[in-house]
Amino acid sequence: MLAPRLAIVDLETTGMSARTDRVTEIAVLEIDDGRLVGEWSSLINPGIPIPPEIRGLTGISDSMVKDAPGFDAIADQLAELLEGRVLVAHNVRFDYGFLKAEFERTGRSFSAKTVCTARLSRALYPERSGHGLDAIVARHRLDQADRHRASGDARILLRFIELLYRELPQDEIDAAVRRLLRQPSLPKNLPPERLAAVPHAPGVYVFLGAGGHPVYIGKSLDLRDRVAAHFSGDYRRDREARISQEIEDLEWHETAGELGALLLEAEWVRERMPAHNARLRRRDNAVALMLDLDRGRPKFPLAAISTLEELADSYGVYSSRQSARMHLIDLVREHELCAKALGLERGSGPCFGYQIRRCRGACCGGESADSHRARLFDTLAPRRFQAWPHDGPLAVREFREGFDEWLVFDRWCFLGRAETESAARELALTRERRFELENFRILAAFLRRDPGSEEQHVFADLASADQRFDASGPPL
Repeated sequence: MLAPRLAIVDLETTGMSARTDRVTEIAVLEIDDGRLVGEWSSLINPGIPIPPEIRGLTGISDSMVKDAPGFDAIADQLAELLEGRVLVAHNVRFDYGFLKAEFERTGRSFSAKTVCTARLSRALYPERSGHGLDAIVARHRLDQADRHRASGDARILLRFIELLYRELPQDEIDAAVRRLLRQPSLPKNLPPERLAAVPHAPGVYVFLGAGGHPVYIGKSLDLRDRVAAHFSGDYRRDREARISQEIEDLEWHETAGELGALLLEAEWVRERMPAHNARLRRRDNAVALMLDLDRGRPKFPLAAISTLEELADSYGVYSSRQSARMHLIDLVREHELCAKALGLERGSGPCFGYQIRRCRGACCGGESADSHRARLFDTLAPRRFQAWPHDGPLAVREFREGFDEWLVFDRWCFLGRAETESAARELALTRERRFELENFRILAAFLRRDPGSEEQHVFADLASADQRFDASGPPL
């Protein structure tokens, strides 16, 4: 049944974040060679209040867990129950992440091979549209006694697994399980203890080849899982197979959160030029799209040497002059502008667009230069470079247990990292502003997704908080 020794696990928690929420109940079903040989469950005192919506869903209240043991009190017993077993759960990354976080708080590490029954359902019933536990219960008409309690949900998973072996050929199930286990096949020159030392934490990793040269740089919210995924024989792509052949060692750096990891990855790729990070390396030629106000013609200065005031007046930043030109050509076709009037097409006579009735004639007197220039400015107006949405520098604090980092920005430029808010202010006052396209894209995407409400982030407007600060900052 899936594997010789299984632990079917279900947790109830105070919320969705393994870093900020806590476990309130655990159930474990021990399966040996397809037989249920043991069942254990316990309420857990999370040490924090249980939110009303969670109480309504699970029925577990603060009064029920008041006298229950904390996780540290049952950690040894639970570790013994799970030792040597494949951990099976529905959406297993959720349960596995909470278990790892809870064990880490007790000062011990935890790892296990895992099988996700949601992914198993998708693999074995690809024609079905729903693979949540409620959908599986309804589709297969499973007994759902004590739904949303740990023991009840664990028993539902056991009934689902037993049903699979009644409905489907065993070799089909075994093949799906082999894919889900994602057994890592380490590069021949990489000692196994190096992978074992990689933490389950956010950060950046570097694969090193001959002579310590960087082969590939990546980032993840879980370094261990991401690094191991590179070496999964069932999922390896051609590029990852090539990378694997070159690896002789690896190194990593933990960060406090995702934003710090993204920025550090971009920085290391720029500085260390790894062989297999072609996309992130192509940023030195980033250009801004600007307009000659008199002639209404585009110009493409390098973004890195443009002033921040010039960038604020531009119509976007592109990874290369070619990509900026191609975008402008698309706008020409869409809005019947003249490629020749914009300097995008050479030769005498009307432009090609005019000949196929896609240009209004700025190249041959059919449209005045003033009219064409006005239409060009109107077309580009919605594409104006995104204004810096703050009055001055911004610091984003990311923190988790044992890590605290302030990331400082001004006008889309990343100024650096600091350990305290006062050190962040000093960076804002003294650090040179240099525009990097990848940093802009990272921060802009981050601010669109999280304007400041997420629990692991604190935002500080450094200009408004310190009246001595000159919002213009040091020159570029």
